[in-house]
Amino acid sequence: MNAKEKIYYLIREFKKGNYDINIFCDEVTNIYNLELNFNDLNELEKKYFSELIIFTSRYSPYENDLKIPNAFFNDFQVRGKVDEIIEKLHIY
Repeated sequence: MNAKEKIYYLIREFKKGNYDINIFCDEVTNIYNLELNFNDLNELEKKYFSELIIFTSRYSPYENDLKIPNAFFNDFQVRGKVDEIIEKLHIY
């Protein structure tokens, strides 16, 4: 499985409830930053994966972090971005 396939897999499995949000965010962030070959992505994937990485790399479960304006994203925001990506990229 290449890095692109791993991200698709993680998105599908996270949506099914098979991944904890902390693990999902860590895995997506690591794969995107360390393994992904951007030449393997089409334009829509580049757009939506780059948006997803902003959310996953800045996810925090801590209320004090979430009080800092424009610094971190909460569970609801990450899940919302995942839902948007599933819709836009037709991931099922």
